[in-house]
Amino acid sequence: MKRLIPLCFVLSAGCASHPPAIRLREAQARNSQAAPSTPAAAAASEPTGAQGLSPRQALTREVKEPLTRTRVESQEAAFRGEVLAVSEPTVETQSNGVSLLTLPMGSHVPISCFLYPNPIDAGAAARLLIESLLEKVKLESVRATDVKAYAGSPALYLDADYSHQGKVGRLKVMVHADPVLAKACVHDALGYSQTFQRVTESVATGVLSTAQEQPVPPYYSEVQVARVGEQVIGFQTFALFKAQEGGILFEENSTLVSPGAPPQVRYQDTSRQEHSNETGAVVSKSYSKRLGDAPAEQARVRREQDGSYVLEGQLDGKDVHTRMGGELLSVVGFAQRVREGLLKNGTPVEAAMWIPANQPSSPTPVVMKPRTGAGPRSATMEMGSLSTHVELDDHGFIERQELPAGKTSLVIERISRTGTP
Repeated sequence: MKRLIPLCFVLSAGCASHPPAIRLREAQARNSQAAPSTPAAAAASEPTGAQGLSPRQALTREVKEPLTRTRVESQEAAFRGEVLAVSEPTVETQSNGVSLLTLPMGSHVPISCFLYPNPIDAGAAARLLIESLLEKVKLESVRATDVKAYAGSPALYLDADYSHQGKVGRLKVMVHADPVLAKACVHDALGYSQTFQRVTESVATGVLSTAQEQPVPPYYSEVQVARVGEQVIGFQTFALFKAQEGGILFEENSTLVSPGAPPQVRYQDTSRQEHSNETGAVVSKSYSKRLGDAPAEQARVRREQDGSYVLEGQLDGKDVHTRMGGELLSVVGFAQRVREGLLKNGTPVEAAMWIPANQPSSPTPVVMKPRTGAGPRSATMEMGSLSTHVELDDHGFIERQELPAGKTSLVIERISRTGTP
């Protein structure tokens, strides 16, 4: 456990570029910070040959000792709850507010979890955990294995396979991107997949913040999983809030992990915050993308008194300062038009939207129209030259979309929702 303590300092700075969801202006004003590169010692691990098992046999094992619910609490770090463990967990809180929760697994390697006082970028946090804990071994491959929705927030599971002195190992990682109390857990041993899932779910759902100041919860939120073929590659989540100045605040965060061996593996965190007025038009919108621990793109548009929009930031490696004419429709505004038009009478919906991933410095024409021969909520969405098949919910929001990706397809589909949009 002591060898994990340096990671508390590594992970406390630079991971959190997403603020509590309601703080839109703070999000727009704040830059993502590159994470420090200070390495940490490798975590305690169980050698491949432990108990005389082959790697194939080791991958099937699980903790046999009974897991019991045990209370954990930290007044200093302001959290408490119940978690699964074989025996009494321990909590160590550092001066920066990051806590290390160690969950004994009997005679097996313990599961270690970090609890953060501030939100984190899931991709950046996963990369730091994997690269820091495995710095002294050869990292062979990294892949996302699952996405869960715990307490209305996404939890990303990953496996990092490595080799060292002729032996192989696997670091299992779970990052729970909870905007109130973010968590990340690791377990360095072959096998124990179901045990790791059960224990980390107990941490994600059972440990709650007791801080006096809590962010305002959204009135609607959802979690989506992203897959290429059968391979999970990440998640997308969005939330809706009532704006104090009128209109609606929309916040979307996504994390994608491209699987493979270094240097092919890539971690991407993207964030969008959008304020729309009563008609659904964009009042202001910010966008940021982070690759690994480094900011890659960041830009913002704001509506001027004459109805035009000023775009400022850095996109595609270039500084951008330009003006866009015409109305830009928000995500919420587009869903309203889909609900009132396409879903009611099959009328196609057309709008201009700012989609940086499609056309960074100009509006993208977007068209949603019924898909011939499909169900009443099936549609085709065209964004410039890109076309995707979508399934809609009653409110006009997309609950599943499928895009071509070489010989297979990228599918993004909803796995949970809370509230009503």
